[in-house]
Amino acid sequence: MPFEPQALRTKVALSEVVRDPSSYVDPHGFVFHWQDQIFRYVSGQAAPRFQSHLDGGLLQRLRDEFHLVETELAPLEIPELGEGLVLVHRKLPLTYCTEWSPAMLRDAGLVTLDLALALLEEDLCLQDAYPWNVLFDGAQPVFVDVTSIVEVDTAAIWPAHEQFDAYFLRPSVLSAEGKGRAVRALMLDNIAGVRLAEFHNLVSTRYRMTHPQLWMTLALDRYLQRSVGAKDRVRRLSERAMATVDRATRRRFLQRLRRRLGAVRFSTQPDPWTRYYGEIDPEFDRQLKLETVRRLLREDRPKSVLDLGCNTGVFALEAARTGARTIAVDSSEACVDGLYLAARAENLPLTPLVADVLCPTPAYGFLSRQYPDLYSRVRSDLVLCLGLMHHLVVAGRQSLERIAEIIAMASRDKAIFEYVGPDDANMPHLSGRRDISYSAEDVIKALAKHFTRIERMPSDRPTRELLHCQR
Repeated sequence: MPFEPQALRTKVALSEVVRDPSSYVDPHGFVFHWQDQIFRYVSGQAAPRFQSHLDGGLLQRLRDEFHLVETELAPLEIPELGEGLVLVHRKLPLTYCTEWSPAMLRDAGLVTLDLALALLEEDLCLQDAYPWNVLFDGAQPVFVDVTSIVEVDTAAIWPAHEQFDAYFLRPSVLSAEGKGRAVRALMLDNIAGVRLAEFHNLVSTRYRMTHPQLWMTLALDRYLQRSVGAKDRVRRLSERAMATVDRATRRRFLQRLRRRLGAVRFSTQPDPWTRYYGEIDPEFDRQLKLETVRRLLREDRPKSVLDLGCNTGVFALEAARTGARTIAVDSSEACVDGLYLAARAENLPLTPLVADVLCPTPAYGFLSRQYPDLYSRVRSDLVLCLGLMHHLVVAGRQSLERIAEIIAMASRDKAIFEYVGPDDANMPHLSGRRDISYSAEDVIKALAKHFTRIERMPSDRPTRELLHCQR
């Protein structure tokens, strides 16, 4: 754990802590930040239950076996809040479901269900199946909302069922049909996710034909939306039919959901970008570029790395293998999915994200403050921007100054930027081709507004250079 409990408790004024803007619904407390740590206040009413979870080793077991976030009792006291517990969590990078690849979303859903099944044996359940309750530790999904753990409501089979369908099952099915771009846009709705009617309209005819219950569920939903009386009648019938749901029934229900989600298979069809490095002209010295980046990673020893336009992740993987916590960003869903699976196979501290460097995830949620924008979340010690400049200049129609601004905003300290000359062999293949004139000196001049030292090194071909930038 990043926080070491001490013998003496520390009193902290409520004015000293920063409440997390995404923590506002939970009646049992809230998440807050203090001294670069992440804590959770648990109110007096719920505190005894969580104290027993801690004392009895439940939270420890769920952490070890079911990927619950590491949690300990914190030696902090906030007198203004009265009786209650303060917990400290392991701090993880903030990445959201709107940036996950299909395999990442499915795995996050499976972790949620596995945790719900484990809790069932303790007569507990998850009251939420919200994807923002899951963060990635490298390539491992981790459930972070410990106060979502509540006692089972014997009259409900799972109160989070619709939420699970809207944020995990329906999006995964659509992603398997190649509609991941639409899914990520719909999931910016952090209240409803992918609604049933939207799913019905987007999913393939084949799926609708093989899942007739979808049409029946949609018809019932539309009927209920038109009639308040009908809602009341259905609710009363449901309450009588499910006066008590036993553990075995609830277990079968959750296991069935898990089988349905686990059965979703995503296409392995590569897109043009997954083949990019395999199609590089053999006369280019790819090894020279790779060895140079490796050497700079060893010398700089960054604790965190951000790879912009990572493609298949050749360089992101190298960064993660040095032990740096690495975030890799690319707009190709296929590339990110493949990189995620590679990082999982090696258990690397690497989290890949589907996002556009020039159109990154904006701040959204309540008053656009609930969930911060991408760049404010992924800022790192070292930024890699390799094989991307020409896409930003030509297809992205960005000036050199604006590109330098992106690199400076994302980097705390250093960057490895690949200059791509206007005579590069890849230039004619870009969409939006236009007459552009610039030189390496022009690029260095733009970067020099943000970095005090820039060292030039050869790349894999004569039309490119690696620029090692330091503040």
